[in-house]
Amino acid sequence: MTFSVIIPVYNRTATLKSAIESVLCQSFSDYEIIVVDDGSDVAVMKSLRPYRPFIRYFRNNKNMGVSFSRNLAVKKAKGEYIAFLDSDDIWLPNKLQRSFDEMEQSGLKVCHTNEFWYRTDRFVNQGKKHKRYGGYIFEQVLDMCRISPSSAVLHRSVFEKTGLFDEQMRTCEDYDLWLRVCAYFEVSYLDEKLIVKRAVTNDQLSDNIKHIEYIRLVSLARLVKCKKIHSAYKLSAIR
Repeated sequence: MTFSVIIPVYNRTATLKSAIESVLCQSFSDYEIIVVDDGSDVAVMKSLRPYRPFIRYFRNNKNMGVSFSRNLAVKKAKGEYIAFLDSDDIWLPNKLQRSFDEMEQSGLKVCHTNEFWYRTDRFVNQGKKHKRYGGYIFEQVLDMCRISPSSAVLHRSVFEKTGLFDEQMRTCEDYDLWLRVCAYFEVSYLDEKLIVKRAVTNDQLSDNIKHIEYIRLVSLARLVKCKKIHSAYKLSAIR
């Protein structure tokens, strides 16, 4: 198995279907889809019935958060590479193939791509401050989350070095992980828009959390205390 595609979901039905279908339409065929239902109501389970032959389905008995759900799926995954897809995003048909080709060619263990942004009912332009990077990009990811989970592919061995998502974090958990990933690994970046990052509902976690910058500062402070992080990176985090 080459890819394990991980889709956590909580009380989303309309966008979940198109997310799954965007994986089923991939030109690269060697993958499994793992859907983790994070204690949703019964509507989500019903909406998944047509897709059950094509997915591995796990359900949390109660809402545990996106970090717990992703970690559960990583532990259950059979693939060499882990690819994340949020339940409100979709992939273009060559997303997995292009990611695979890039990682095979570069020999790197982490890859992310550019993306389209879709808000409510229209595509919108990204601001210059959201610029993405490849290479040793630790200093470039300090200010904000510059790697979208839905664009990222990681070799499963990466988690042995970085650990998994912090299950105590209800938001900024991706920023927290990318800090650790970029502190240890060179990152490949495909400047191709291979995903559609959608915000068509009003339930985005980051939009409903106050003092989100404080949460990021907590991640930075914790990183500075980590003995395994290079001292130069710690100084950059402090600055």
